[in-house]
Amino acid sequence: MTASIQMYCGLKKLLVISLLFINIYSTDGLEWNYNDFGPDMWSETYPACAGKSQSPIIIKTACTTYRTFVPFRFSSDYNLTYNFTLLNNGHTMVSTYNSNGSTPFTLSGGGLNGTFQFLNFHVHWGENSKSGSEHQVNDVKYTGEIHLVHQNSETGQIAVLGIFMNSSQNSSDEIGNTANATIKEWVKFFTTAVKLGKVNESTKLRLNLATLMGNNLNNFWRYRGSLTTPPCTEDVVWTVFKVPIVVGEDEIDSFRKDIFSKNDRSPQPLYNRIVYRNFLNETLSPIPDYNCCLDTSSNAGNKIILSKSNKYLLCFLLLFFF
Repeated sequence: MTASIQMYCGLKKLLVISLLFINIYSTDGLEWNYNDFGPDMWSETYPACAGKSQSPIIIKTACTTYRTFVPFRFSSDYNLTYNFTLLNNGHTMVSTYNSNGSTPFTLSGGGLNGTFQFLNFHVHWGENSKSGSEHQVNDVKYTGEIHLVHQNSETGQIAVLGIFMNSSQNSSDEIGNTANATIKEWVKFFTTAVKLGKVNESTKLRLNLATLMGNNLNNFWRYRGSLTTPPCTEDVVWTVFKVPIVVGEDEIDSFRKDIFSKNDRSPQPLYNRIVYRNFLNETLSPIPDYNCCLDTSSNAGNKIILSKSNKYLLCFLLLFFF
């Protein structure tokens, strides 16, 4: 009896994960894209895309809130090399690990509730080296952005790890000769994936997730958002790491020319959400405080949180004119 219950629970978890993956990254329903039916049109078919907790966002550093988080705990398999399936799904290049529906990659800690299983990683890029990341930091864009999607099989909640990419102008040969294992691993990914020029084309490639992610995973921002593609499901726990990894500009440019010119969504309104950071020292935003700390909740009107200097300026104007 106990064995039957365990089998039922296992099948139920597998079904939840499979349905979520199909829902997010099915190659069907190509009616949405980044061109004539781009992000501005998505909400006509997917109402959640016009929600109040959408992603990506602009991270305005002066307005983030410090909070401590316990360290992330990655299962040991992140440090091992496995066969991944790379698929051109018509929207991006999505990479999955399949082994009878189960995954050895689990993630916990870092302020997450429970244990999350790896679903896939995929890449977003733009039309040139100065655009492509979906999240922005003080209006600064990066060349691209990696998303590692995880799900809690008990609750169904999604957690995404976002890592910025900066491109290097060095040639593939020069990058291949470097001692940086992360750069080499991404060269391997891009040179294989770029051959999948047609929708639904796929191939296998041995990759190491920890190597792809790099070594700078200590500092990050955290907020509640959504998937950045339809159906734009909300209540997604976002972790955006502060330090980007470096990839070759030649590789990214080959994606622009041979796969899609771009696949990045513009930042969405923050409204009354809070963005946390897990590190004490934060670079101030070049945007004036009154600009970055606008209260944009639906009932706030034009309320502005004034900085100290702006308060003095307001007092001066009142005394001078009245």
